[in-house]
Amino acid sequence: MILLALLACRQGDIGIVKVYEETRDSAIQDTQQDPVASEPSEPTTEPSTETQRSGVTGYTSLHLRQVACPACMGESQEITITFSAQFHQPISDNHTEWIPANGQCTTNLIGVSPSTNPIDVGPSIIVDAGAHNFGAEQIVTGLYETTSIWESQLLRDTTYNVATTEGGYNFISTHGFDFIEPYTMLWVDPSYAFEAAIYRSGATFTWAPTSTDSIFMITVAVYSWDGSQFLGYVTCAGPDNGSMVIPAQYLQAYQAGSLAAIHLERHKVELVETDINNSYVETHMSWEVVGTGTIY
Repeated sequence: MILLALLACRQGDIGIVKVYEETRDSAIQDTQQDPVASEPSEPTTEPSTETQRSGVTGYTSLHLRQVACPACMGESQEITITFSAQFHQPISDNHTEWIPANGQCTTNLIGVSPSTNPIDVGPSIIVDAGAHNFGAEQIVTGLYETTSIWESQLLRDTTYNVATTEGGYNFISTHGFDFIEPYTMLWVDPSYAFEAAIYRSGATFTWAPTSTDSIFMITVAVYSWDGSQFLGYVTCAGPDNGSMVIPAQYLQAYQAGSLAAIHLERHKVELVETDINNSYVETHMSWEVVGTGTIY
């Protein structure tokens, strides 16, 4: 069982920081025919002997994380992009069962990592979209990773082909946001961050563009007024339709004035065919924005 990290850091090591200043700046046919009788005929082709494709033999993740105020979160950079791919003997489980179903909220987001038997598909793999390509080295048997991807090079909603020594497959990348509301959660300077009001009576978030093939997930992680203590969190999931409300029942326990880190994430999960083990690869594209707010 793996407890998913909310802020890419341990709760006891790094809090969030608020600096009090007065100056402000903005951030960032159906047809029917009569039946015709005919004489049965002999088959003209031999039955197919192709083995039916089955099971999941890999998991590929491409995750972009953008932190509006890195200094508020104790982080050194605004944008990080992580690509990882793992390969194993075919299994019947999925790697993304931890994502809540649409309409569900939880204060205990726990995922199960499926049991796998890793396989080696070469010392490295190549990921290519024509105008953009990169490689990922094998870290341990069956696991390939890289963070050497520039945001300016990453192609949105584009087919990337993955080549290994054992076969290939492709995935389609996702996209980010044109706007997020409340926009004040995106202030970049600690001196005026945490302005966005997260109401205990229920917090509403909106965004664009939307996607019909994605799940949207929002996490509100709450800290003490000075950011030194982690108090808890709530995660809600729903359709990527441009609006979500975090219900009051999950926020009323927190005192007014508590600081909040707000994670808005788009998740697109698909199964794609691969000739590796004549199976499927589960692809997971995610785009996350982390902002700040205060409980009211």
